[in-house]
Amino acid sequence: MAEEKVPLFVAHGNLVSLPETFNYIGVFLSFRCPYSCSYCINRFGETAKLQRRELSAHKWIDFFSRLSCRDVPVTLQGGEPGMHRDFIEIVKETAKFHHVDILTNLAFDLEEFTRKIDPSAINRDAPYAPIRVSYHPEQFHLDDIIRKVKYLMDAGFRVGVYGVMHPLQITAINHAKTVCADLGIDFRTKPFLGKYYGTVYGDFAYSDACSSEKRKRCECAPSELLIAPDGFAYPCHHNLYNGVDHVGHVDDQTISFSDEFRPCSYYGHCNPCDVKVKNNRFQQFGHVSVRIRSVS
Repeated sequence: MAEEKVPLFVAHGNLVSLPETFNYIGVFLSFRCPYSCSYCINRFGETAKLQRRELSAHKWIDFFSRLSCRDVPVTLQGGEPGMHRDFIEIVKETAKFHHVDILTNLAFDLEEFTRKIDPSAINRDAPYAPIRVSYHPEQFHLDDIIRKVKYLMDAGFRVGVYGVMHPLQITAINHAKTVCADLGIDFRTKPFLGKYYGTVYGDFAYSDACSSEKRKRCECAPSELLIAPDGFAYPCHHNLYNGVDHVGHVDDQTISFSDEFRPCSYYGHCNPCDVKVKNNRFQQFGHVSVRIRSVS
């Protein structure tokens, strides 16, 4: 298990604790992205509301200074987190008191990043790289992503590349994996989640949760903290992307999070990220982000 970081300065408000069962903290700094992948999981379904205001670095850092999350990393993601105007400042300050992971397509100033961020603040002993780069063949050339990844690696950062096994790009992804292996770059694949020609792809714990048919009621218990660019927190990706049923805001000095079952009326329209069977943060397969019961 990774060593827990100790905050380097005293929080200005009440401490925020996570339930012991929580496995993931996803902080979506921005829903903006310079690319437009046809299979973008953020746009699964037809009601995603991705135009959100973005909190300042001060707001995020104040919240992170109050957040007690054991050894669970704070994962900065999007969209493309690097499009946030204060991205590098947020990374630098957050890494002082939490483990930080970054999910990115490297659409930010790499020279400034390597100049202002010490690799030792990000790197740690974990079964995956803390900087995880998405490779999307339909959006950019492999040579471009390799050049950027090598730049970060040469600066001392641990970086991994991930490709989605979409039916149309399996050949390109396998080629990229071979090329990266020859260059000493950690390249891993992720299953395609979503619909393609009427078929829903993914290994799901609840087979009809993403059917997009008639909505049903259920009770759902989360194991993840997901926070939108505007600071509202959600128990699942469906609610996050659609902007419904938040559980609080990072500005709230009394905010708390629960892993208990709560009523939900969106079963059947779940986001695949919430119900797929996947690895936990220790890379142990079999984890599911939510528990669902009492479907009716």
